[in-house]
Amino acid sequence: MDNKEIILDVKNLCTTFVSDQKEIRIVKNVSFQLKRGSALAVVGESGCGKSVTMNSIMRFLGRNARVTADSIQYNALRDGKVTEYHLESIKKPHGPEMRSLRGPEMSMVFQDPMSSLNPVYKVGDQVAESLIQHFHLKKAEARQRVLEMFRKLGIPDPEERIDCYPHQFSGGMKQRVVIAIAMICNPELIICDEPTTALDVTIQAQIMELLKDMQVKDGKSIILITHNMGLVAEMADEVCVMYMGRVVEFGSLEDVFDRTSHPYTKALLRSVPVLGLADGQKLETIPGSTPNPADLKPGCEFADRCEFACDKCRGKDIPAYEISPGHRVRCVLYDTYPRAAGEEEVGI
Repeated sequence: MDNKEIILDVKNLCTTFVSDQKEIRIVKNVSFQLKRGSALAVVGESGCGKSVTMNSIMRFLGRNARVTADSIQYNALRDGKVTEYHLESIKKPHGPEMRSLRGPEMSMVFQDPMSSLNPVYKVGDQVAESLIQHFHLKKAEARQRVLEMFRKLGIPDPEERIDCYPHQFSGGMKQRVVIAIAMICNPELIICDEPTTALDVTIQAQIMELLKDMQVKDGKSIILITHNMGLVAEMADEVCVMYMGRVVEFGSLEDVFDRTSHPYTKALLRSVPVLGLADGQKLETIPGSTPNPADLKPGCEFADRCEFACDKCRGKDIPAYEISPGHRVRCVLYDTYPRAAGEEEVGI
């Protein structure tokens, strides 16, 4: 694929945190591509590295984080021409170069709208801030753009609500305001970190419908971080399954749901409640517990919880194998298949 078809290309992303003079690897050689105008779901248990991966791409991490990668390439498409940005080479995460991309090109919807909004500023001013900063609009013009966005997102009485404070909004309305902040500069890439957490199912459906409309009607590219497999089935074109900082399975929605291959992905799907579950039938759980990332040993991180574990799973890290075009699995059960591109070099 050429750069016009791929909006984000991540190769061997690693993120390490320094704590008490000890280095802890949280994200390990993560690689994926996001097709322009498509939706990618990143799934896994809490603590598997989903949010850290996306914050590493957006360069939102603190000073104790060290981010390295062969490449984090964002391809901006303007007037039919592609401009490449190599995010891994930007030395100042909070400098002007990165700030110029956040908002107009790529944005993030954070997990908790309660902590994403400043309680002492009117919501309209918070949404308009990016317009004024990036496009130098006057306040009156920025206000009209915010009103248009509020109408698009279904916020009732926008002329009145634009001058309200966050505490005057419900949880669902706060989340719409957070989405408005992410969308107001019309970015091409939107990263959504658990956008429906703590919302009731009706509001969840409304928020997901908004995001799907942005993808389908406006051609936006979306990365959805979630542990809700129902949202994945509804939203995603491709799925990236993570466990302990690694991508253990990657493929199309059909690959991951209908041709599930990694033992962890299978266990994850078996633990999801489904309609028609017989009375008294219990959901399956994944045995064991998530290991401490500071005490990990070489080999498959899932080995101690896997029913198929063998000696080959331990002692050395496991590469990803391409079991069908675009469907990659990091498991020795598939070691007769060719290694995925790039795995030979990095020795994952």
